[in-house]
Amino acid sequence: MMNKAIEWIKEGRTKGMSWEDLLHGKGSTEEDLIKFLAIAAEYMNWPVLSVEDWHQLIGQQRKEEENLEKLIDTKGATIIHAANEQNLINISSDEDSAWQCYRRLLIRGKGFREDVVNIMQDANIKILRQLSRDTHETGAVKGLVVGNVQSGKTANMAALMAMAADAGWNMFIVLSGMMENLRVQTLKRLVEDLNSNSCKLNWEAIDNPQKIEQFGKRLVDKSFTAESNMRYLTVCLKNTKRLENLIYWLNRDENSRKDIRLLIIDDEADQASINTETEAKRTAINRLILNLINNRTSKGEQACCNFQAVNYIGYTATPYANVLNEPPGPESLYPSNFITTLSVSDEYFGPQQIFGYESEDDDSNSFPGLDIVRLINEDDIEDIKDIQEAKKKDIPESLIDAICWFLCGVAYMRYIGYKKPVSMLVHTSRLTIAHNIMGNAIRSFFEQRKQTGIIELCRNLWERESNRFSKSDFISQYNNYANIPSINDYPEFEVLRKHIEHLLSSGLTSLEMDSDNRIEYGAGIHLCIDNSDKNNVNSRLIYPNDNEMPCDAPAFLVIGGNTLSRGLTIEGLLSTYFLRPAGCADTLMQMGRWFGYRKGYELIPRIWLSMRVRDQFRFISEMDQKLRNEIKFMARIGQDPSECGPKIMTSPSTKFLQIVSDNKRRNAVGADYDFAGHTMETGVFTNNARLLRSNLNLLSEFVGSLGNPSTDVNGNPYAADNKVWKDISPQSIKDFLGRYKYSERLRGFNDLEAFEKWLDRVSEEGLLGNWNVILAGIKHDEILGKHQITDTISINKVNRTRRYDVSGDETINIGVLRSFNDFLSDISVQKEDLGTLSAMKDVNHNTATLNLLREKLGMSTNPQLVIYVIDKNSMPRNNSNRYPLNAVEDIVGFSINIPGIRKGKSTVQSLTVRIRRDILEDDVI
Repeated sequence: MMNKAIEWIKEGRTKGMSWEDLLHGKGSTEEDLIKFLAIAAEYMNWPVLSVEDWHQLIGQQRKEEENLEKLIDTKGATIIHAANEQNLINISSDEDSAWQCYRRLLIRGKGFREDVVNIMQDANIKILRQLSRDTHETGAVKGLVVGNVQSGKTANMAALMAMAADAGWNMFIVLSGMMENLRVQTLKRLVEDLNSNSCKLNWEAIDNPQKIEQFGKRLVDKSFTAESNMRYLTVCLKNTKRLENLIYWLNRDENSRKDIRLLIIDDEADQASINTETEAKRTAINRLILNLINNRTSKGEQACCNFQAVNYIGYTATPYANVLNEPPGPESLYPSNFITTLSVSDEYFGPQQIFGYESEDDDSNSFPGLDIVRLINEDDIEDIKDIQEAKKKDIPESLIDAICWFLCGVAYMRYIGYKKPVSMLVHTSRLTIAHNIMGNAIRSFFEQRKQTGIIELCRNLWERESNRFSKSDFISQYNNYANIPSINDYPEFEVLRKHIEHLLSSGLTSLEMDSDNRIEYGAGIHLCIDNSDKNNVNSRLIYPNDNEMPCDAPAFLVIGGNTLSRGLTIEGLLSTYFLRPAGCADTLMQMGRWFGYRKGYELIPRIWLSMRVRDQFRFISEMDQKLRNEIKFMARIGQDPSECGPKIMTSPSTKFLQIVSDNKRRNAVGADYDFAGHTMETGVFTNNARLLRSNLNLLSEFVGSLGNPSTDVNGNPYAADNKVWKDISPQSIKDFLGRYKYSERLRGFNDLEAFEKWLDRVSEEGLLGNWNVILAGIKHDEILGKHQITDTISINKVNRTRRYDVSGDETINIGVLRSFNDFLSDISVQKEDLGTLSAMKDVNHNTATLNLLREKLGMSTNPQLVIYVIDKNSMPRNNSNRYPLNAVEDIVGFSINIPGIRKGKSTVQSLTVRIRRDILEDDVI
């Protein structure tokens, strides 16, 4: 019963109610609260609560929310997007909603910690708020979610689908990789997870739609109306024929299609989806995906009608090609609307934790690296080459160590009663013939060595490794690990001996089918060779289901290549022997099957690598973290992904490691990140009288400190209603920006440190001069009137209205604040200077041409601060999609324009996508 009261509080907070409002229920006095609690107990199934009980409950919920906010602030997802706020969708609090049912499954059925699920919830509501339920006018929404290798990406995708289903999306397409068995597995898992018994929505799997469908399987047989409780999900291979069939199926019934709100999730979006051809000749899969999201047939013709909404989101742990391949545009999958980075749990073993990362700014992001990597010397590398070329049979010492450690690891896992499969990975070549030869060499090792000899090797290795990397070493190297109190220490070797003896006596076997076409699993080691060889059927890696487990921790020694490099999870990976070189960072990162979660056996994993590959992974660790830091930085300064692509660190040499292959980075250019050419503004405000009055007082002080306005702009028609001050020091601007009261929900200005550091640097280097300040108004308006700023200076107020009508919400979102012509009002011009006047008209609301004009006029180093006073009673004018401002005070807002700065030649330390300005349009008021 208490849950009902708690849900009411949470829903009130979602709708913008303050804690002070909640203290009085729906009234304003204690007497009102008593009446409210009595009604709630009688009609809303609440427990009987006193005023004191209610205040205590409010206090508890407030503390929980504050703790959650702190958690999300430090560990939550980061998002950069093209507007301050796209929509105001909230997650459903209905306990039978798709999200609440899936949330319970994660916590109760899958063992997720509640704080992890809370972070997941926050990340996915942020993503959901970037989507659109009607894309007729805007075209498809395109975004990118940057996850981590083997970090629970599928759970995040299912969470987003559940939230979107609650919010009205009704058709979900997951574009998967190339393997049919994984496609079937993914579809089955998603539908089972989302189809909770108590969920009021019904999920139906659309399995591999065909051009000719039976009755009941056609598009016309499905229900996509707003009233329907049906939701449809299909998982489609990135295969030309499959995509063509899907597009055809979705185009078969106009009445159904026009009601479809489509969410496309492109799993491993950097694989196959990327256009590696020229723009004139696209790869088939990329072309078909673009046809799907642009409402076309598979042949590129206009579809029978448009979907109600199309939203495309790529998911990947290696997003480098996604942001370097193509610039934004209708014929591009570039994530022009948003880019999100998912955080990882403090139980995750990623590249930073394993290989180390030294943060330049935040020690909490620094890791020394776990001492679990063992180097393979050059002699052993040559021996492996000889084995794979059939010149030698005996495996080298380092591979023997890796195998013996696997035996110790299996014994350990059986000792602790681990109930899932455990594995060793041997990845030394991409050649399928080499995999078979390596398998024979490993079989020969077990056949030739006596059991007692192998056990003695295991004993020596166990003692050596447990001394080298102790429990205390783990804690010091991963000191924020979430499960430190429950880490199991190494047992004495003798308790492992019997398990190793049993493992060896059970033998080395291949996976074989019995007479009923079932795989026979045993207690020994299952040697699997998994590669792209179509003739290699019987030895592929297939893990047992829960009801097929032959013993605790069944053991799998897996040899393979490309099929093990992406998508497939190597379960319980204890020992890795990895010599496979890679030319590109994205390929190498995806080969890191040892990334993931190791709860219960944190001390056991070991990785054998060459020095070159070790160094490459160290570089990738730094590059990956810097990309995430870059996106967080872009979020802090309010950067728009359609106007500026994220920077990606380059390697010291392409011979050492390329970021991606050349055909995946066709539009990459060198980048030296700064704020040059950047425009940012306040478009979101808090409707609080104290904060708004503070900004009005600040404006009076600031304008009073500037002296008399400039008179050399009197001939400028764009300055007629404005006041202009020139040559204002950067320190004055910094003081104004530092004292201004920003909305907590405004991007870009809540962390000024980065901007101020950059401003100091470029000012000292002489790249940026003093500022021009513009106090902008409109032509005299009897309704709005003037605002008196100082005794001698007033300005005509401007009219700006809300984008959303949200009752009780303290946040005012007006979207675009600036009027573009105001950026022209500080240009000195005489009436007879027709050339300049003509050039000003040709700027045509485009920031790039504005900055070119300013450069020609010698103003290329002068940034602009444009200030507006918004009338609190602003009303929509001939626009039914806007709402009254209803502010408690007039609002001070401002826009900043930083000109482009010529820097000359510099060393390129990172890459970004070349943004084609000719296909972009500025927002205009």
